[in-house]
Amino acid sequence: MKRKNLCWLILILISFGLYVNTIPNEFALDDKMVIQNNVYTQKGIEGIGDILTHDMMAGMFGEDASIVQGGRYRPLSMVIFAIGQSVFDGNPHVMHFFNVLFYVLSVLLLYKVMVKFFPPEKGKNPLLSLAFIATLLYAAHPIHTEIVANIKGRDEILAFLGAFAALWFAIRYAETHKPVNLFWIFLVFFLGMMSKEIAFTFLFVIPFSLWFFNLAKKRDIWITLLPALGAAALYLIVRVSVLGQLMGEPSGQLMNNPFLEAEVGEKYATIFYTLGLYLKLLIIPHPLTWDYYPHHIQLIDWSNWKAILPLIIYASLGVLALVGLKKRRLYAWAILFFFATLSMTSNLVINIGVFMSERFMFFPSVTFAVILAFFLLKLLKVKHGKKLFTYVVVIIVGLYAVKAVSRNVVWKNSFTLFGHDVQISKNSAKGNSSYGSELYSKAEKLKDTGKRNEMMKEAIPYFKRAMEIHPNYIEPMVRMANIRYVVFKDVKGMVDLYIRVLKIAPENQDALGNIYGVLTQNIDKPVYEIKTWKRIAEINPNHPELWEAMGDLYLNKRYKPDSAIMMFEKAEKLSPNDAEVLRKLGFAYGTMHRPVKARQYFEKLLKIKPNDAEALKFIGISYGIEGKDEKAVEYLERSLAINPQDEQARTNMEIAKRRLQRQN
Repeated sequence: MKRKNLCWLILILISFGLYVNTIPNEFALDDKMVIQNNVYTQKGIEGIGDILTHDMMAGMFGEDASIVQGGRYRPLSMVIFAIGQSVFDGNPHVMHFFNVLFYVLSVLLLYKVMVKFFPPEKGKNPLLSLAFIATLLYAAHPIHTEIVANIKGRDEILAFLGAFAALWFAIRYAETHKPVNLFWIFLVFFLGMMSKEIAFTFLFVIPFSLWFFNLAKKRDIWITLLPALGAAALYLIVRVSVLGQLMGEPSGQLMNNPFLEAEVGEKYATIFYTLGLYLKLLIIPHPLTWDYYPHHIQLIDWSNWKAILPLIIYASLGVLALVGLKKRRLYAWAILFFFATLSMTSNLVINIGVFMSERFMFFPSVTFAVILAFFLLKLLKVKHGKKLFTYVVVIIVGLYAVKAVSRNVVWKNSFTLFGHDVQISKNSAKGNSSYGSELYSKAEKLKDTGKRNEMMKEAIPYFKRAMEIHPNYIEPMVRMANIRYVVFKDVKGMVDLYIRVLKIAPENQDALGNIYGVLTQNIDKPVYEIKTWKRIAEINPNHPELWEAMGDLYLNKRYKPDSAIMMFEKAEKLSPNDAEVLRKLGFAYGTMHRPVKARQYFEKLLKIKPNDAEALKFIGISYGIEGKDEKAVEYLERSLAINPQDEQARTNMEIAKRRLQRQN
């Protein structure tokens, strides 16, 4: 086999082999948002229209969801997921296979570009070329496990393919001057941005790389940039028309805005701390975690060396790049490529909703692999250099492989991922709550009550830890409230936690709905129930259900119809067309022997439900009480026509008819 072909084969075997053990995996982490719980993706091909016209998070959180600053418009991967839903019935193993396949393609495309940047010398072994070694190191680096092992990571892979394909076609245009390559630049670059916004950074990378490596004349560089600019403009037009915004405002929730509680100095000090962590993870990719949420990453200020040292490093790299640019030193290209592709996810340009993430290294790590390969190849010049070089490369790739393969196992599903990484990100509110929620969800599915309760108890320490880290974190509060009732039958404990939730989010439907269900159906403590509803009313008096519930208690348990009427009237004011509230007002006034007033509410009810037998009956009874027997008979007959089994209506009608006969 020719050594040239052997290069391709090795890259295929490495990039596929390292991730083949992800194929048996299930859905994990963000797959829930883009596939499992996304109503548009679940529609399959029929949902493509909705995917193209909505924020990627709308399918899970609702059309008006604005979870993170700037929104997220990344429809291409979602469209492919929807097609997979229809064709493969949403099989996660098939989806994992395609993630691996797309990763292999991205590695091969990178190699094609690297060969253009660093063409192997004639007569030299291509296996010892910078292009091959850099691509090999890139393919094996375990920081990419989050991208490949998480199906949702396909958006990053597709963006990579689109961006590097645009660069490739720009090179091809410079070589051939065939206009078709300009069309391909436009198309693939547009598709790359439709996958993920990170592709946008190649508006700098493409012309810069063409110039740096002397791959195109200045005129050709400008010509190849035009279709890329056109694609970017089209993407921005589509994005703004769909999302209604370009940048937007940062989220008001800590889990979607890690700098919510930070001063300006703290924000930028912490950003440079995370930029330093990226460098560390490229050099030593351990430990890896999906979870860099507050407060696994702690806010720091400029008095902390963890902020100062990365600032000095990045500033020095910037100066070095500018100095090296004059003589086109390789490190100058690598540094500026790294800066450009990291810029959009650095939090310096836009608040991305998380401190950092390993997936954000998918593009920038290209230059780390190039620089590492460059220095490793220097070993060839020393005594026994070829053997030493081979040993070192094999050891590095071997260590990378062990880490990647073992990390893939952790990504089996959300339960294994959260359970493993919560031991790494111990101070993360998100991580603790997520693992607690996984335990809770698994417990809910158990039929054995004892086993269910034991598993729910396992979740308690994680929810408590999440609430200690972030006292206003609603998710663990809601789960803890449920556990207090389901496991311990502690209604008071449940209510107190839900009240705490409502003080943070007065419209929270989990808290309101669960309190309503338990108080109205599962307990019989009128005094405590009324007290609870009053506590809720102090927080948010704009829910008719709470006034209706209090009215029910006053009418049926406390036997205070006057108080019940006050409550029902408040409910009616908030929801004037609620038939049940009108019915209860009619009952309450009837209890107080005020038939005319009762009738008014039943008549309002009839305007909403003209064939309501009960309303017709009580209107008839009210007329009978007043001695208006003809009217009474009219309404009671209408009621019996709808519900002929109603003995109360029949009895009252017979009484009214007898009175009419005596009158005649």
